[in-house]
Amino acid sequence: MSRYTGAKLRITRRLGDLPGLTSKKGNLTARPGQHGAVQKKLTQYAIRLEEKQKLRFNYGLSEKQLMNYIRQAKKLKEQLERSFYNF
Repeated sequence: MSRYTGAKLRITRRLGDLPGLTSKKGNLTARPGQHGAVQKKLTQYAIRLEEKQKLRFNYGLSEKQLMNYIRQAKKLKEQLERSFYNF
């Protein structure tokens, strides 16, 4: 997979300011789409998904690359915790 090449302003309107994606600023403040202006309470799943998408688009990662980085970070964290317990 490669970096996202679609409509960047649509993504920035949905997810907020992403300096790694584009430096453009749009005039519209509502989220894109037919029902973008309607504000509704986000579920916990929606909040986590949005944060994951912010990471992916900001750093230009694919889903698989992001999951591999997360697995590596978890392994490092476990190794650090084990080394602290040994003291």
